[in-house]
Amino acid sequence: MSNEVPDMDVEDIIRRLVSNRDETFFVNTTVKVIAVERGIREGDKWSLGSITAGNVRHKEEIKMKFRVNLWDKFSPLVNELANGDILNIRKGLAKNFSFADRGFPQINCDDKYGSEVKIEYERERIVVDGSNVAWMAKKEGKPDIENIEILKLELERDKYAPIIIVDASLRHNVPESDKERFEKWVEEEKVIQAPAQVRADDAILKFANDRGLKVVSNDTFRDYEDVYPWVRDKSKRIPFNIIGSKAILYFR
Repeated sequence: MSNEVPDMDVEDIIRRLVSNRDETFFVNTTVKVIAVERGIREGDKWSLGSITAGNVRHKEEIKMKFRVNLWDKFSPLVNELANGDILNIRKGLAKNFSFADRGFPQINCDDKYGSEVKIEYERERIVVDGSNVAWMAKKEGKPDIENIEILKLELERDKYAPIIIVDASLRHNVPESDKERFEKWVEEEKVIQAPAQVRADDAILKFANDRGLKVVSNDTFRDYEDVYPWVRDKSKRIPFNIIGSKAILYFR
C-alpha cells in the first residue's frame, strides 16, 4: 500500500478497485450523498452503507452506488447526513468488500488511519423535540407519533433537515397500534432515542448547543437558562402547532 494519498474522483476510485480487487489504498475524495441507508450497525460501531454518490467535480451528476463506512469518532455523523450533502474525505481507506465472488468498492474512514471527514450541508439542520411534538395532539389519550411525521414533512418542505430526538420513555407510552412503527423508526434512526439515564431535554439542548442549531419545541427550557443562556433567544426556539394533518411553525 502506497504512503501517498492521491486526490481522486469517485469513478477513478471504483475503476481502480474493479481492475484490482485485492488492492487497498488511501485516498482523498469528495462525494455527494444522493441516498443514505440508515440503521446499519456492525458490532459497537456504526457502518454507513449504500450511499449513492455523485461526483461533485462534474457538472453532470454521476451516480455510483458504493459503501462508505464511518467508524468510531466519525460514527455520530450518520445521524446528521441527508440527501444532497457533500462528504469531504481525506485519507479514507479504499478497498473491496468481497461477497458471493463479487467485489463491492468501499471507503473506510477511521481515526486510526488518520482519516478526516467533513460535511458540507445542503439544507440547514434543525433539532426537533420529538416527544414534545408527539404529545401535542394525542391519540387515544397517548402521544401520537403521526405528529412527528407531519412536522418532519413540513420542515423538509421549508428546506430544513430535521434531527428528531425523543426520550426513552416514549416507546412505552405510544398506543399499541403504533409501537411496531415507532420501533422501526428507532431502528432505522429516523428518530434518535436518548439513553434511558439521560433526559431528552439534556440530549436535545447539548446537541443543539454543540452545533449552533435551532430547536423546534413548545417547551421554553427555563430550567436550562443558566447552562444554555441562548434558550432565552426567541429566534433559537421554534414553537409549533398541529391542526389535523397540518403543522404550523412560528419562525421569528
